[in-house]
Amino acid sequence: MIVLKENNETIFLQKKIVELEKLLAQTKKKLKLEAEHNRQLKAILKEEHPVRKSKIITIKSATKIEFVNVDDIICCDADEVYTHVRLNDNRKITVAKPLSTFETLLEGHDFFRISKSHIINPNYMIILYKDRNQILLQGNIVLDIARRRKVEFLKILKH
Repeated sequence: MIVLKENNETIFLQKKIVELEKLLAQTKKKLKLEAEHNRQLKAILKEEHPVRKSKIITIKSATKIEFVNVDDIICCDADEVYTHVRLNDNRKITVAKPLSTFETLLEGHDFFRISKSHIINPNYMIILYKDRNQILLQGNIVLDIARRRKVEFLKILKH
C-alpha cells in the first residue's frame, strides 16, 4: 500500500513539473515578444525626425466643433472652468475646458503661458511694457505677465 501511495505522488509531481515547464516556455515566449516590442519602441523614440504636430486643432464648444489653425490663435484666457480662445479675425470661442487642456494641446507650438490665466502666441505681440509687466497683443488685448514667469518669458523673446 505504501508503494502505491509513493507511485501516485511521483506521478503527480511529474505532471506538475510538465505543467510548470509549459508555463515557463510560454513566459519565455512572452518575454521575447515584449523585448522585441521594446526594441521597436526605442528605435522609434531615437528617430531623428521629430513627430510633427498638426497645425489644425479641433475646438469643441456646446453647439459645434470648429477646426482652427494654430497660427490664427492670438491667446487663450482662463475664466474659472471655461477657456476663451481669441482668434486673429476678432472671433472668440468659449469652451468648457480648463486652460491646462489648451496648454497641453498647444505644446510644441510657439505658445507661452504668461500667467495662470493666459497663454499667448508671441507672434501677435505688439508691445511689451517692462515697467508694468504687461503686453499688448493684436486686437488691443492687454494682458498681465506673472512676475514669476517674466524672466523665462524674456529669455524666450531673446531667441
